[in-house]
Formats: sequence, C-alpha cells, structure tokens
Amino acid sequence: MKPALAALSGLLLAVCFPKFTLVLVALVALLPLMLAIRLPGSPRETTVRPWTAFRLGYLTGAVFFVVLLYWIPELPPENVTVPFLMYPVLGIMVAYLSLYPALSAMGAAWLSRRGVSPGLSLPLLWTLTEALRGTGTFGFPWGSLGYAFAPYPHLIQFASFTGVWGVTLWTTLVSGLIYLYLSLPWVSPKLSAFALLAALVVLPYLHGREVLQHRHPRAGVEVGVVQPNVGNNKWKMAVRDSVSQALIDQTADLAEESRDDPPTLIIWPETAIPARLPREPYYRYLVEHMVDTTGVALLAGFPDGVRLEDGGVRFTNSAALILPHRGIVARYDKRHLVPFSEDFPLPILNRYDFGQSNFTPGTKPGIMKENGIPFGVLICFESIFPGMARQLTDLGARYLINITNDQWFGDSAAPAQHFNMNVLRAIESRVGLVRAANTGISGIIDPYGLVVRRTDTFVKTSFTGVVELGDGPTFYDRHGNWVLWLAGGILVLFGAFALVRRRAA
Repeated sequence: MKPALAALSGLLLAVCFPKFTLVLVALVALLPLMLAIRLPGSPRETTVRPWTAFRLGYLTGAVFFVVLLYWIPELPPENVTVPFLMYPVLGIMVAYLSLYPALSAMGAAWLSRRGVSPGLSLPLLWTLTEALRGTGTFGFPWGSLGYAFAPYPHLIQFASFTGVWGVTLWTTLVSGLIYLYLSLPWVSPKLSAFALLAALVVLPYLHGREVLQHRHPRAGVEVGVVQPNVGNNKWKMAVRDSVSQALIDQTADLAEESRDDPPTLIIWPETAIPARLPREPYYRYLVEHMVDTTGVALLAGFPDGVRLEDGGVRFTNSAALILPHRGIVARYDKRHLVPFSEDFPLPILNRYDFGQSNFTPGTKPGIMKENGIPFGVLICFESIFPGMARQLTDLGARYLINITNDQWFGDSAAPAQHFNMNVLRAIESRVGLVRAANTGISGIIDPYGLVVRRTDTFVKTSFTGVVELGDGPTFYDRHGNWVLWLAGGILVLFGAFALVRRRAA
C-alpha cells in the first residue's frame, strides 16, 4: 500500500509537465507520499521509520524522473555517438535525482515521529531540496514543481516576490493542508485547516487577476528572431558553406520584409553558424557584410576556439553582438555548461568520445547594450537557473534573451519543458524575454509570463515582435531567495521543537 502511494505521487508529479501538462494535479501531487509516511489519525508510533521513508521518497523520485525525462533514450541517433548508452545515462540521472525526494521524505518522517506533521514539514523540505539539486556543477532544476504552473501565469504572479521556489512552496503547501485537514481529529482544527487551504488556493488567483487587470503599458523593443531548423549535419565541412549562406539569406529576408518597421536587433540561436566567427575571416565577412547591408544589429550564436600557448585549445559556446559598420562590439561565453555534454566534470573520461564537447566556461555575465538599452543573454539551459537571470537584471538588463539549440531533444516534450521555464524568469523580474531556438520553440514572453509569440518545432521560420522592457527591480530581484531562508528557519524551529519534546519525554 505505502509503495503504491509513493509511486502515485511520482506519477502525479510527472503528469504536471509536458507532454501531459495536467497542471492542477500539482496541487495534490505530494499528498499520497504524505499518506505513505503517516496515515491520517494514526498514532505517532506508526509513522514509518526515516529509512523506510527514504525508500518511499526514492520511489517517488524514480517514477517522477523516469516519466519526466523519458526523452533522454529517445534522443535522435545522429546526435549521440553511442545511442544505446542513453539508457544507462537515464538510469544514472534518475538514481541521482531521486535522492532529493528521498531526503525530503526521510526528514519529514523523522520530524513526524517527534510530533511535527508531514503536512507541515514535507513542503518545506521538498522546496529546499529542489533548490539544492539546482546548485553546483551538477545542478539540474529541471522539473522543479514551480515550473509546472508556467502555462497558468495568472496563478503565479506572486513569483515576482518569491521566485520559482515560492511557487514550489505554495504548491506543496496545498497538499500539506489537505493532509492536515484529513488528519486532524477535532472540528475546530479541521475548520482552521480548511480556511487556510481555501485562502492558499484563492488568494494567488485573486492577486493574479488584480495584477493582470491593472497591468500598465510598457516601452518595448522591436526584435527579429530567426529559427533556421538546421540538423546536426551542419558541422560537416561539406555543408558548412551552404548552411551559413542559408542562415544569412534567411536573416536578410527578414530584415527586408520588415523594412517599414525594422527591428532593433535580430537574434540567431545558439551555435547557429557552424564557424568560429571571430577567427574565420570568410564567415566573419559574410555576416558583417549582411549586417552592414541590412542596417540591423545581430546577436549571433557560434562556437569559438582559440589556441593557447601550451598548444591546447580553449573552446567556448559564445554569442556576439554585431553592429552595422562596427563589427563585433561585445561577446558572451556561456558560463554554466551542461555537465557530460558540454563539459566532462570527470576529466579521466575525456579520453573517450561520447559525443561531448569540451567547452571552457566563461567568466563574465552576458550583459550587452544596443541602442542604449541593456539586455541580458542566457545560452541554452542557463535560463532554467533563476540566479543567473536575476544577476543580469541586477546589472541593469531591461529584457532577457535566451538562445538555444533544442534540436538535440528531437520531437519530444523536452522543448516545451525547456520553454516553459522561461515564463518564470519573465515574471520573477518583470522583464520581457525573447527566445531564439534552432528548431524551436522560439517566442516572446511578456513581463507577466504571457506568451506573446510561440513557434512550432522543426519548422524553418522567422518573425519580428515587440519585447517589453522591465521598469526596475522587483521584490525578488532585490531580496533574492528569501523564501528558502524562511523555509530553512522554520525547519530549524521544527527540529528544535522535536529535540526539546524528545528530551522532555
């Protein structure tokens, strides 16, 4: 019974995200796990032992991440050197990521056996461990529960105060209050739990409606986005010229089509041109000549590599701002590399070719300025880390640009999962965000998380649109992850209460 409840929680968590997108299920997703840890109304002694709770939480995580990341073994074969290795890769990822739900359940069981309900402790622990798995070299906040609500931005406008972790905490607290309502034996506490539950459900909706009804017009910047829809074969020498010329022609056509209302900036996806742009004169001439001819600035994604004095090569995943008649005026090297894809944290394995790149991380944030307006650049999955976007807005970015190449994901739910995380970045800092993806999903998101434009995947297309500018720092921008500190402080109090209660007994 208890393993079935734990597995059910994992399944409910997974179906909150694309490709299922049953968003509201997130509000009850952790309830079965809470019931598995301790059935409502049962005496304290029948709460499962912490190690048993660890196994139950691990099962929840395993089911969740297997379903959420189902697309890893389905990556297109041409993108993977050894395709059959993707199955053990998924297994390793699930084995690691499941530790975080397991630790949450273990802590909730320990506190439950000392008088603190899982309905109170598990939401706090779940939020903290989700934030923890998004930090460090192996940080991977993909599937954090707050992102499930990206399709319903009217419910999460409070993220401008709390960030994504506040949305996670809110979501899990709903499950917790339902658990408390079921477990409390007396009428008065039940009514209190119900009242708190109703407030927790209704207030975000009322706040979101108020915010969206009174949103004010903002200044904006006209941008163009190029989605070339080019496969991984673009790296072959035989097709580099044709791929580069097609990209340049598509960009020139977009500029020509919009000459009556020209964009301030045209954006290419991550590594859009298969050339070390600053170091290959032929390709640099082609691109700069196109920019000079159209008169429109370009943000270009490209790989780069420079030979070092010791004979080695420093490779980077980069973006550069190219201005008419001025050439490259600014560049950004991606700082947070995808582990085991763009960088191998285990150097001993670099002698083997698993299809990985050996990029070197950049050292400076991606702040650039065009027409006097600063913007921030996030490359690929950097957009899933709230701290990186917040740093850019703290440095003055008025809007954000995410360039990516999601062609690696194939025709799966991963591009939608990735796109949705950008919605939280826009709401958190109240800035517009424009996204250019090689095969999609490209689009524009307004400062309230509403998707203004969204392309289909695996189509060649380009468009122009207005990305709205931020007015200044939000509460979240100024105060950061205060929600995590609050959750941690409450857990410390719970722990102190549990220890005092144990000594008194």
